[in-house]
Amino acid sequence: MAFRVLVAGGAGLVGSAVARQLLEEGAEVAVVDALVAEGDGRSVRQARLEALRAFPKARIVTADLSLPGAAAEVFREARPGAVVNAALFPPGGPGLTAMLEAARAHEGPFFVHLSDAALYGPPGAPGQPALEAEPIDPGRDPVLLQRMVEESRLRGSDLSWVVLRLFDLLAPGAPPTRFPQDALETLLDGEEVLLPSDEPHDLLALGDAVHGILAALALRPAGRTINLGSGRGVAPSLVLHLLGDRAFRPVRFRVSGNPARPVRIADLALAGELLRFR
Repeated sequence: MAFRVLVAGGAGLVGSAVARQLLEEGAEVAVVDALVAEGDGRSVRQARLEALRAFPKARIVTADLSLPGAAAEVFREARPGAVVNAALFPPGGPGLTAMLEAARAHEGPFFVHLSDAALYGPPGAPGQPALEAEPIDPGRDPVLLQRMVEESRLRGSDLSWVVLRLFDLLAPGAPPTRFPQDALETLLDGEEVLLPSDEPHDLLALGDAVHGILAALALRPAGRTINLGSGRGVAPSLVLHLLGDRAFRPVRFRVSGNPARPVRIADLALAGELLRFR
């Protein structure tokens, strides 16, 4: 890819993986992150940015893109042909607004917005896969309410865009709070693993997520909302047993409660049709 791409939230788990793949394919990439302490933590994010600095076509920018002045300056200097928004803006804040205004002022780059499949509510029928056409149901979760608002603001803009709803990510070396990293540490310590639920989850490998995001950049299915997942359910206990076998550790676990939200499996018909995604 010879065009310029701006990756917002480029020090996060997904953003940094997308930026690395783009750089390896020869794109010029502006990697922008506010380096906040929340989420993975500032030190983890800084380490990811340092790894990206090794690429000659990487431009690392520390900026809060929710601020109008910062967003305008970043877009003016980067002049991207496309944007991948992997930033997680805090609830109740301006979120995407400043980025959308800055993008409109600079030739309207194609906008790939990463959203959250947790927005899907209970299925209409038992076992029904999550369809993009379903009404979303953020409940009272402030993070999901923010995601809903961001999707709405993007749809109301005059930019060319695609929304990708990502299901539960599975990645090696993930932050401690992300399954199964915390469970693996507990297993290695010989302790009992607590699972909030053993309902089958749609677990999306990080590399597959990057593949889908780059496909959206290349194919540009404008104005569409598309699921990115595995399309199959995997019980968390099965993942634990696989980890235990690899680590030569006995597995002890118990389910500590019920999931706060329904666990859904992705319908991938649109992803296959529009992104050639499997």
